[in-house]
Amino acid sequence: MSRQASPTAIGAFVLGALVLLLVAIVVFSSGALMRERVRLVTYFPGTVQGLNLGAQVQFQGVPIGQVTSIDLDYLPGDDSFRIPVRYEIWPQRVHIVGESEDDDPRVVLRRMVSTQGLRARLESVSFVTGQYVVVLGLYPDEPEPEDLPQEGNVVQVPAVAATRDRLEEMFGDLQLNELVDNANKTVKALRELLKTSDASNSLTNLEQILAETRELMAGLNQRLPPLVERADDTLLAYGDLAATLQSRVGTLADSLEQTTADIQRLAGHVDSKIGLLSATATSSIEDAGQAMRAITDLAGPASSTRVELDRLLGEATRTARSLRALTDYLERHPEALIQGKR
Repeated sequence: MSRQASPTAIGAFVLGALVLLLVAIVVFSSGALMRERVRLVTYFPGTVQGLNLGAQVQFQGVPIGQVTSIDLDYLPGDDSFRIPVRYEIWPQRVHIVGESEDDDPRVVLRRMVSTQGLRARLESVSFVTGQYVVVLGLYPDEPEPEDLPQEGNVVQVPAVAATRDRLEEMFGDLQLNELVDNANKTVKALRELLKTSDASNSLTNLEQILAETRELMAGLNQRLPPLVERADDTLLAYGDLAATLQSRVGTLADSLEQTTADIQRLAGHVDSKIGLLSATATSSIEDAGQAMRAITDLAGPASSTRVELDRLLGEATRTARSLRALTDYLERHPEALIQGKR
C-alpha cells in the first residue's frame, strides 16, 4: 500500500511556492509594486495611433512614468468622441533639491498646470516603428486652462497638439485639388508654348548661345594658364618689392629718428639762447626807458637845465649878432684893424 501524503508537507510546499512567487514578482518588477504612483489623465486631440499601453512618460527626455490605459469616450450631449489617456508618474524619480512647501505631488502638479503651463503632447520615438510616447513639458506662453474637471485624485493635464496633428492641419488647409489643377494647367500651357514657332526659334537661339558659350569657355581654358603664370610672377615681384620697401623703410625710419633727435636738441639750444636774448632785450629796454625818462626830465618846462640852456642860447644869439655887426664894420672899414676905430 502506498504511503498517504502528509497534509502538513503539502501545505508547507504550497506556502513556500507562494513565497518564492512573491519574491520573484518583487525582484523582476524592480520594486514597481512598492513605488508611489500619481495618476494623471490627458484628453489628446486627434489620433493617438502609435501610443501603446506601457509606453514611457517623459519629462524633457527623462522617463518618469508609463501609460496605463487608452480609452474612447462618447459624449452624447456634443455628439462627439474624446480619447482619455491615463498614465502614472513616479515621484521617486524626481529629486527635490532644497525645501518645498507642498509635500503632495498632486498639489504641485496642479499648480504647475495653472501657473507654469505644464502640458502633455505625443512625440514620436522612431519614424520606422511609428511608436509614440507621452512627453510632459512647460509651455509658459500657453493660455491658462479653464476649470478642469477633477476625477478624484487624478490630475488632469491639458494637451498640446502633436507635430503630426499640426502637419495634418496644415496640409488640410492646403487646397491640394486646386494646386493639382493649377499644375496641370501650367504643364498644358508649356506644351502649347513649345509647339509654337517662337518657342522653336527660342530653342534654336538657346542652342546657339550654348554653343558660343562652350567656345568661349574653351578659349578661356586655353588662355587661363598663361594668365595664371603671369599672375604668379606678378605676385612674386610684388613680394620682392614689399621686401625691398620694408628694408628701406627701416633705414628711413632710423634716419627719421636721428633727425628728430637732432631737431629736438636744436630746439632745446634755441630755447636756451632765446631765453638769454630775451633777458638782454628786457634789460636794454629798461635802460632805454630810464634814458628817455631822464631826457624827459631835462627837457621839461620846469627843469633848471632847460632854463640854463635857454639863457645860454640867448647869450649865444646876442654874441652872434655882435660878431655879425663887427664883421660888417670890418668889411666896410678894413683899416680899422690897423688904426683902430675912430
